[in-house]
Amino acid sequence: MAQRPEVIIIGAGLAGLSAARTLQAHGVPSLIFEASDRIGGRVATDLVDGFRIDRGFQVLLDSYPEARRGLDLAALDLRPFAPGALLHRGNGRFGRIGDPLRAPLDGLRSLASGAFTLGDAVRVLGLRAASAAAPDAPLRTDGPTTLEALRARGFSTQAIEAFFRPFFGGVFLDRDLTPARPWFEFLFGMFATGRATLPSEGMQAIPAQLASAIPSGYLRRESPVRRLQARAVELESGEVIEGETIILATDGTAAARLLPELRAPEWSGCVTISYAAPDAPITTRHLALKAPDDPGPVNQVCVPSVVAPSYAPAGRHLVSATIIGTPGEDDAALDRAARAQLNEWFGASTVARWQCLTVSRVPFSLPRTLVGESAAAASVRRADGLYVCGDHLETPSIDGAMRSGRRAAEAVLADQAARR
Repeated sequence: MAQRPEVIIIGAGLAGLSAARTLQAHGVPSLIFEASDRIGGRVATDLVDGFRIDRGFQVLLDSYPEARRGLDLAALDLRPFAPGALLHRGNGRFGRIGDPLRAPLDGLRSLASGAFTLGDAVRVLGLRAASAAAPDAPLRTDGPTTLEALRARGFSTQAIEAFFRPFFGGVFLDRDLTPARPWFEFLFGMFATGRATLPSEGMQAIPAQLASAIPSGYLRRESPVRRLQARAVELESGEVIEGETIILATDGTAAARLLPELRAPEWSGCVTISYAAPDAPITTRHLALKAPDDPGPVNQVCVPSVVAPSYAPAGRHLVSATIIGTPGEDDAALDRAARAQLNEWFGASTVARWQCLTVSRVPFSLPRTLVGESAAAASVRRADGLYVCGDHLETPSIDGAMRSGRRAAEAVLADQAARR
């Protein structure tokens, strides 16, 4: 490896790895510095007692344009959730909603789920048509908010409270549904035309695949960067590495620390409690959502091992319960509160047999998208030889992170070509 690398990338999350992969495909190697001991940033999977536990609630939408462009989806061995969701209706009863075009029977069941009126069902078809026309790279600037847009379309209060708030609140990690309409319509279209999936080896398989294109010796873990210099980076160790070009690919908070002209984003967080269970409390590949009048902390529950059997040892199941936000209670208190709530969902005798594996707190899960921001339109070029990427510049998603990394790399390649 050359003493002065052509491109230095700070951060081995999805944005940084996508930038490196794009550059490598054009014959331009890059040297990546990662602060932690692992790659992937906020996309991570831990192995606990034979269970694969993703940090926070994460799925890959196989309809994401950037996933189709930059990943070998077949090699990830994706296992899909069933379209739609289960809605808890109290006393252990669940209603099912589904896509009437892909699962007609579930579409009919939606009318009996307690979530949708017949008018809501018609409005869903109209929303689906509008979402199909949504751009692949949605701007986040245009109001109204998601909640305002749903009301403007005429959706009933029961549809908003029983389905949209818990389902998309879980996607946004924001039950107030404050993200702007274009981001919501883009996501609705992705769910309508694709599948929410889990890689059989866990979400960590996504950054692992991206990193497979990086030559040996070009990724340095446990190498946090202290400050940026002109065409150089200074590591916390004091080592200074010079490079012709620098791509800052950290999360938004770390990026603002290294480059103060950037605004650190606000964050949405979550807590995911993972349980080992002898039996699956949900035997279908659905996500189960809390009822509107449910005072408990858990917003959604799924059984990843029903979706992807490799997530649990043989004869056991992994149950995942997600709480939106970052509550102050300790792990034991959160476990007790979740169990008390889920006793009503699945029965006390069932929940009593569950073993708590982990309580995973991810306070910095997603940068918040605020109406009025023009993050997606922000240039990746910041100064001569300095570029920035990350989902804080685009949409808070796997798609946004990968697209931003690719855009930064393409800007580097274009500028290099212009100098020749």
